[in-house]
Amino acid sequence: MAETTILFVDDEDIIRKSFTRELQLEHFEVTAVASGGEAISALENGQYDLVVTDLMMPGIDGFGVLKAAKNLAPFTSVIILTGYGDMGSAIDALRLGADDFTLKPCEVEELVFRIRRCLEKRNLLQMLSQQNQRLEEEIHRRQQVETQLIESEHRFRLALDTSSNGVWDRDLRTGEVYFGENWHRTLGYRDKGEISDNQSFEELLHPEDRARVLALRDAHIQGETARYEAEFRIRNKEGGWQWMLSRGQAVDRDAQGKALRIIGTHTDITRLKEVEAELHCAKADLEKRVQERTAELSETNIALTVLLKKREEDRATLSEQVLANSTKLVEPFLDRLSESGLNEQQRALVEILRANIVELTSPFAAGFSSKLIRLTPTEMQIANLVKLGKRTKEIADIMHLSPGTISIHRKNIRKKLNLTHQKTNLQTMLSIES
Repeated sequence: MAETTILFVDDEDIIRKSFTRELQLEHFEVTAVASGGEAISALENGQYDLVVTDLMMPGIDGFGVLKAAKNLAPFTSVIILTGYGDMGSAIDALRLGADDFTLKPCEVEELVFRIRRCLEKRNLLQMLSQQNQRLEEEIHRRQQVETQLIESEHRFRLALDTSSNGVWDRDLRTGEVYFGENWHRTLGYRDKGEISDNQSFEELLHPEDRARVLALRDAHIQGETARYEAEFRIRNKEGGWQWMLSRGQAVDRDAQGKALRIIGTHTDITRLKEVEAELHCAKADLEKRVQERTAELSETNIALTVLLKKREEDRATLSEQVLANSTKLVEPFLDRLSESGLNEQQRALVEILRANIVELTSPFAAGFSSKLIRLTPTEMQIANLVKLGKRTKEIADIMHLSPGTISIHRKNIRKKLNLTHQKTNLQTMLSIES
């Protein structure tokens, strides 16, 4: 069994090599390229079952790769890789024909799951396309039969088509009915006399179709319709039901317009009805499976959103802990070391150490106010108590300091927050800053 071929497009070398290796371990045949231009060239020179492409790339981006894939090979599935901030672009890609998308970074298991789901959807669509093609061929064949019948009717006054499944000629004046040579054989009879009379034909009709067929025939007899046409089930010699298409037209009418003679044909459409039923079942099954896959995708997206939110919360907590520990456990000792009578070289080393600590902790400070970071450990502690609504006396009791000292620290905090000449409430500002 041939391996599934995948074209993987990403301008980041480490991502491209990593996913190529992992997908090959999953028994996929992977071709990896580093740009949209290389991807389009690969699509022009080869065939792939599926394309996995990064959305944001220099030059020809993922949209260009998507459009090229759908133009060159409409049945090739396309999965978009995009960052969390590009969800809108990913949705636009789905509207342009992408089959699925996943957020970067993603686990290889998730990507493999989406690949297999796209391949399954692709196989189902190909199956439906083949069934549609067979139905179109059958419909085309039926249209050809209809065209032949119209030409025959015009040429011979609705003359008998010897290639049909049965010709009938009903004389309403005498009640006689003539059935051609093919009619009885179509139903499995050797002797046409077994079903040649009018009463036998009506009894062979399916009970659910009988009243409708006779009403259509009577409407044409009365001149209410230009021609008689009916689809019905009729019992064959084996006791089964065959679908027939019966067409006829009055070739003689009286002065009041009532038909005196009708000539027509029967065409066996049993196979066409079977194909229609098979296609209906296949379409219903496909719609059900698409709905199930859509529901699974929705659940997966919800779970992924929750996971990403949790990761952001964990990152924020870690950042706060790193900054707090740096402020409380490192900076006070650096300050004391600086004030301990160091020589010039030692002071330089302390400043280098302080700069390196700032460099290490700066990525964690992205979500925190730079004004709060400038507070000393004691001021940070007092600021937290103020934010909690504690008064000066309460804070002094908690920290074992005098109220005057607490007031001085509060003034310093307001100064560092640029609130010295403002009437802004300190508690409110601290809540906003944090």
